[in-house]
Amino acid sequence: MEHILIVDDEVQITSIVGELLHEEGYHTTVANDGMTAIKLIKEQDFDLIILDIMMPYVNGLDVCRSVREFTDVPILFVTARTSINDQINGLNIGGDDYINKPFTHEQLLARIKTHLRREKRKQQPTDELVYGKITLDRRTNELRYGETPLLLTNKEFKIMEMLMSNPKQVFSKDHLYETIWGVEATGQSHTVTEHIRNIRIRIHKVDPMANLIHTVWGVGYKLE
Repeated sequence: MEHILIVDDEVQITSIVGELLHEEGYHTTVANDGMTAIKLIKEQDFDLIILDIMMPYVNGLDVCRSVREFTDVPILFVTARTSINDQINGLNIGGDDYINKPFTHEQLLARIKTHLRREKRKQQPTDELVYGKITLDRRTNELRYGETPLLLTNKEFKIMEMLMSNPKQVFSKDHLYETIWGVEATGQSHTVTEHIRNIRIRIHKVDPMANLIHTVWGVGYKLE
């Protein structure tokens, strides 16, 4: 369920928009001032922000500038400021869209759905992952070091996919096992150790100097 933040100092507006989005199956959070909005955006993950401009103390433009320092979540300005210069300014500082008040429910929903679809497409995994000299092809289930294919089992491929999707992140043996094998990792850490060893052997056959999968003692493994 997509999570949408509604930022407006008019309670009537946040109530109407919130009810409309609830009917469409969205989860919503409301902020009635700019400072609260910035705090919420830092603390929570939102899929889209509906942002008014004309608010006291910290206006919507300042909120947008601040938010763009740490996230690229889609921002949809919904405001009574209707001049072309206002629209251009809002888009130039990081807004993704601009709707004038008053607006129809259909217009607002259409814009929201468009941006959520676009964001979902951006987040879809690519067919290939590349890290250094290693390429992982999801279409063919093939891992290559340079131009040389590495023959991996399905589980070894899944381990590499997980590591390459999150380079430099440390994964415990239990987490790898439970994610890839799909069952609780009670006493099965040696299975992951063996698969990691096999992957390293295959890489070293192509490049004896390669050192990509690092052991973090007492924690797990990472790709670096």
